[in-house]
Amino acid sequence: MANRTIVLGGVAAVIVAGAAYWFLYMQDDAPPPKAAAPAKPVAIAPRAEVAPTPSPVAAAPGAAGANPSPAAPPSPNQLKAAQARVGDLEKTVVDLQSQIAMKNKAIAELEARLAKR
Repeated sequence: MANRTIVLGGVAAVIVAGAAYWFLYMQDDAPPPKAAAPAKPVAIAPRAEVAPTPSPVAAAPGAAGANPSPAAPPSPNQLKAAQARVGDLEKTVVDLQSQIAMKNKAIAELEARLAKR
C-alpha cells in the first residue's frame, strides 16, 4: 500500500509540475516581455573596402546555380527538395500530434484514477 501511495504521489507531482510549466511558459496570452531601453548608437570608423575572395566551392564548375539571387525562380530540383522536406515535416507534425493525443489520454486516465482515491 505504501508503494502505491508513493507512486501516486509521484504521478501527481509530475502532473502538477507539467501543469505549472504549461501555465507559466506555454500560454499564448502571456504578457510580452518588456522592451529594453534603446542603446545609444556608437560611431564606427569607416573601414577600407576589401574585395571578397571567391571561395573554392563557388569557383567550381556547375556551382554557379548553388546560390541563386532571391529574385530568381527556384530550380526544379530545389522545388522537389523543398516539397519533399515539407512532406517530411507534415508527417512529423501528424506523428507528434498523435503522440500528444496519447499522452493527454494517459494523463486524463491517471488524473481520473487519482480523483477516485
